[in-house]
Amino acid sequence: MGVGLAAVLALCGLAATGTGAALLWYGNNQIDRVDVEGITPVELRQAQARAEEAVQVDEVREVRNVLLVGSDSRAGLDRKARQNLSTGSFEGTRTDTIILLQLDPLRDGAAMLSFPRDLLVTRCDGTQGRINGAFQVGEANGDGGPSCLVETVTDLTGIEINHYASIDFQGFVDMVDTLGGVRLYLDEPIQDDDANIDLPAGCVTLDGRQALGFVRVRKIDDDFGRIARQQRFLREVVGQLTSARIALDVPRLFRLVDAVGEAIDADRGLTLGVMRQLAFSFRDLTSDRIDTRTVPAFNRIIGGAAYVVADPEQSEALFAAFREAVAAPAALGRRSAADVRIADVPSLVVRNGTNRTGLAATAADALRSRGFTVTSIDNAPRDDLRRTLVRYPQQRREEARLVVKLLGGARLVQAGPGERLTVLMGADADVARLQRVASRPAPASAMEPEPEPTYSGAVPAPNRDC
Repeated sequence: MGVGLAAVLALCGLAATGTGAALLWYGNNQIDRVDVEGITPVELRQAQARAEEAVQVDEVREVRNVLLVGSDSRAGLDRKARQNLSTGSFEGTRTDTIILLQLDPLRDGAAMLSFPRDLLVTRCDGTQGRINGAFQVGEANGDGGPSCLVETVTDLTGIEINHYASIDFQGFVDMVDTLGGVRLYLDEPIQDDDANIDLPAGCVTLDGRQALGFVRVRKIDDDFGRIARQQRFLREVVGQLTSARIALDVPRLFRLVDAVGEAIDADRGLTLGVMRQLAFSFRDLTSDRIDTRTVPAFNRIIGGAAYVVADPEQSEALFAAFREAVAAPAALGRRSAADVRIADVPSLVVRNGTNRTGLAATAADALRSRGFTVTSIDNAPRDDLRRTLVRYPQQRREEARLVVKLLGGARLVQAGPGERLTVLMGADADVARLQRVASRPAPASAMEPEPEPTYSGAVPAPNRDC
């Protein structure tokens, strides 16, 4: 639900005109400011204060990272409003939409990194749990919800966050209605009673209530489908806000900036001068120059609860691209979380822990025949291992279970820091079984790439301009 900051940036883009300057002053005084630790150094705040007085608007020369948050807070919604918006009766605040927006002046573009709501993380107080609970943790321990969430995301990704902006349900609805709705094309109908949404195929104009349903619905596919719809919705909003139809409608602009100011909370560093600079620097930003990614992850059941766990290697590669402000590999962060497949298992080390010659080679042949990658075969320091072991790095237990299944049984042991996924063959190994497995051709499914997922309403249909 990053529509709030998108609206601010688009409106600020009119700063070159007298009307734009008035809008900026007016909107800046409407926004609620919140204290967020860890994102704006004192020196930067002082520079921002000086920028407020500057007549000349200088372009931003460095990357800016903004954490956009969609809150599920029902505060201010009476029973009738909750029923109309199908928000349920939950009390408190969870951040079910978390998007890191990177604005890069060198590339003259933007990138969005979405975090699944059920992503397992270490939160600001040291506890492990879903990332959408970090805000509540901060509120409970006195750190403040925004500060805890910023710290949690920074610790996970290593990405410096410069600004924070959030919007709740009612603010989102009011802003979309003030915008006059958001128009888009749907390849197929979307219907879900829980989200109170029933949209036909074709060109539709979503009012505030319908738009809220569109970005919240997930039972028609999954949470990654919802993320894809949120990313598309933000693209559509950027395109609509920068259109001449909106830019020339001055009365609507004032109504919209009022709705934006009422709807969002922002950190104290996101000042009038900073907004002016960002808007001027990215005044030509269009929806097709916004790169959208999602943290690569796997589904996991941990302690009987469902989580999404980041893929260690792929997520770090994506985080590194954002840290360095470079384009990420094309396929990285484009797919939803899935159950672990053989193709997801990192390369294996197979070692012989017995005095039976060729045992590691036999196991390696069997593993390779099923689609696993084995890069090292050798003898373990000991040759009296009774039971086969599979040693797995942290967060790779599910991958290790696939190896155990092929071997016909083994004991799982978590490896130490820096250790690779390793099979230690013991005296209990069934050599005849391994040889039978190796002699059969690999199933086609183990070698073929997983098909790209499709999500309802997530991707604009080609040549379908509404």
